[in-house]
Amino acid sequence: MLQVSESQVRLGFAAPDKTEAIRIAGRAMVDSGLIDPGYIDSMLGREAVSGTYLGSGIAIPHGLPDARDLVRRTGVVVVQFPQGVDWGGGEPARLVVGIAAKSDEHIAVLQRLTGVLGDPAEAARLGTTRDPRAIMAVLNGEAPPAPATEPVAVPIDGDSIAVTAPSPHGLHARPATALVEVAKRFHAEIAVRHDGTTANAKSLISLLRLGASGGRPLTVTASGEDAAAALQAIRAAFDAGLDEPAPTAAPVEEPAPRAAPADLDYEGLDYDGRVIAGISASPGVSTGPVWKFQREELTVAETAPDPEAQHRRLDQALAAAAADLRNLHEAFWKKAGAAKAAIFKAHQELLDDPEMVVEAHALIDRGKSAGWAWRAVYEERAGTLAQLADPLLAGRAADLSDVGRRVLRLLATVTETMAALPDHPVILLAEDLEPSDTAKLDPAKVLGLCTAGGGATSHTAIIARSLDIPAVVAAGPSVLDLENGRAAILDGDGGVLVADPSERDRGRAAEARIKVGERREAERLDRYKPAITTDGRRVEVAANISDPAEAVQAVEAGGEGVGLMRTEFLFLQRDLPPDEEEQFAAYRTMVRAMNGLPIILRTLDIGGDKNVPYLRMPAEGNPFLGVRGIRLCFEREDLFRTQLRAMLRASVVGPVRIMYPMIAAPAELERAKAITEAVRRELNVPPVELGIMIEVPSAVMMADRLAREVSFFSIGTNDLTQYVLAMDRLHPVLAPQADGLHPAVLRMVERTVDAARRAGIWVGACGGVAGDPAGAVLLSGLGVTELSVAIPAVPSVKARLRAIAMADAERTARDALDCADAAEVRALVRHRFADAGGVS
Repeated sequence: MLQVSESQVRLGFAAPDKTEAIRIAGRAMVDSGLIDPGYIDSMLGREAVSGTYLGSGIAIPHGLPDARDLVRRTGVVVVQFPQGVDWGGGEPARLVVGIAAKSDEHIAVLQRLTGVLGDPAEAARLGTTRDPRAIMAVLNGEAPPAPATEPVAVPIDGDSIAVTAPSPHGLHARPATALVEVAKRFHAEIAVRHDGTTANAKSLISLLRLGASGGRPLTVTASGEDAAAALQAIRAAFDAGLDEPAPTAAPVEEPAPRAAPADLDYEGLDYDGRVIAGISASPGVSTGPVWKFQREELTVAETAPDPEAQHRRLDQALAAAAADLRNLHEAFWKKAGAAKAAIFKAHQELLDDPEMVVEAHALIDRGKSAGWAWRAVYEERAGTLAQLADPLLAGRAADLSDVGRRVLRLLATVTETMAALPDHPVILLAEDLEPSDTAKLDPAKVLGLCTAGGGATSHTAIIARSLDIPAVVAAGPSVLDLENGRAAILDGDGGVLVADPSERDRGRAAEARIKVGERREAERLDRYKPAITTDGRRVEVAANISDPAEAVQAVEAGGEGVGLMRTEFLFLQRDLPPDEEEQFAAYRTMVRAMNGLPIILRTLDIGGDKNVPYLRMPAEGNPFLGVRGIRLCFEREDLFRTQLRAMLRASVVGPVRIMYPMIAAPAELERAKAITEAVRRELNVPPVELGIMIEVPSAVMMADRLAREVSFFSIGTNDLTQYVLAMDRLHPVLAPQADGLHPAVLRMVERTVDAARRAGIWVGACGGVAGDPAGAVLLSGLGVTELSVAIPAVPSVKARLRAIAMADAERTARDALDCADAAEVRALVRHRFADAGGVS
């Protein structure tokens, strides 16, 4: 077994920065006969690629794999820097353990070193000790760190304060998260002791493992240049309750437990069952069993040949999952407030736990794959938490599993199989739904949709709104762990799925459904009334449809026309494209159903997220920037001409408008119009109104030129949002952040409307923002005169517009253009229209 000798421990050094500290450690390794001098450069190179700071004042610089021929023998050298060296990230390193490895003999030393990381007090003692034998004993396994018996006498050369765990539930997720956030603001090493056990104050998992219940004494000790300020801030945080809500009644000695203890991070939602939070995508509340539409299996290999690549994979997955959680926190905060969004802050701290990350990387160094290492670490931690006596603290195991699975899904091989739906209605669970999945859904059997990924403009959201069912998206991978048939409540308004609801939960859900039903009945009775604002301005509200049957539904819902007919749905789920007669029959049926109301037929918009195998389109690295929309029509002009013939023949039956998708430049519009005019002359039918989708930034910038050539614009807010913000609306991390109410998108709308006004044409909008409560107000305020929305949303959008003054909408829209982000825009609208029928 590898042993550390006294000659390999160097005490009392100082260095201005980590580069010099690494050189000092490297020279000590050369003196000890472990490496050739050239290996020092490799150690510096490794630091530039991947940081080697472990936490608790310990760093482990080592070289890159391609420099192993410069290692003479396996061993370690420990250099102590009592004053600390800035290693980046704000925490000083006091013990620098230089590693030279020809084999895995050094792993035992690293394992013992990892044990020290769990005790910041012990790490601080070793960082300042004047006895090299103290460091040797720990690294050689001769004397494992022993916890101090007296809580106040914490073995850190620093000051201590006595505090009390917050009541009534102690140091659970929310207060522990608040403590971690305070501790991480300081460079000092900070430890918390409870019943003889020490925890790292900057590690959420470490704090949770203390199991400190409400009212129990704690000792907080800090060591470092800003230790006094850290303790002062921590005392203030404890005095303020560590973000725990103030009790609403006088405390009693034994508070009655709830039927199934809920995570207090969700107290604002007041559910008893297990609450899984996501983003509201379609309003409404439903109760029933869950059913996985797509079964998911995550598999990982145990070993991997390239540790460096696995280190990078893990770091990238952690960064992506962290960004996902930040997006969820922001989205849920702007929908429901800080208290209800607090769980995502706790999840971020679980993900950023230094001990978990260090241990996972150590397993990778032993030859394990990134996925295997990460799963082993988080499952072990979750198992430990689940054993805690306090049920509230034990419940954090589910949160850790959720966080762990978020990362694991980015590291594993994902296998999905389609599951047949049962005969009874269910709440569907899936990663996300594609456009083609719509054909597989029977609305009579779907109570609601809940997906692990996606955002408010994802296909799941669009499908849910079109089916008029509640939906929650971006709920995280753990939602796919729920067993088929498990009872749940889907709260589309609150953006949560509640597993194992109590009877009280079911009662509240029933009350919510009654209120929603009453509001919708009132809207239904007034659905044929025009959307005229209180100051006399009218906005047309049309419907988005995808097949002939929906044309009738659009009229019955109060639609004043069809603002978007997605003709591509005629081309999906088949082996050959529809011929001219089949298309003509479908378009004619729709036109007749409209009974004189206008219908906009959009030409084929295949590509991007909608793929048709029989078109034999080339594989593309980024299909959203490839051959889609009008570009495909030009590539397959035979299909384009056939479709135009069917559309123009149907225009003889009633008012048809034709719209081209994905126009990016005047030349494309000119070519599309020329082909259309040639087909019209062949058929000898009257001209029809032509328009274009505004969904590409270049179209906005050229809107003044384009407006001279068409009768109308229709803004596709979903695509415009992803192109303006450079965020794929189907991206597993960025989708929740792709909000069409971002000021940058609203400014694009303003510019488009201004160009249209100067040319004397009108502007509509047919993306998800048009049916959004706040979006309908802002688009109208910016001058959009037609909103085309999902059929079920027609009555509610009309009712919402009838409840506001256009002057207020215009003023709010102008102010929204000066906001910093979508969250600020939504808060502005919520404040201005708090009494206008639920605008938020």
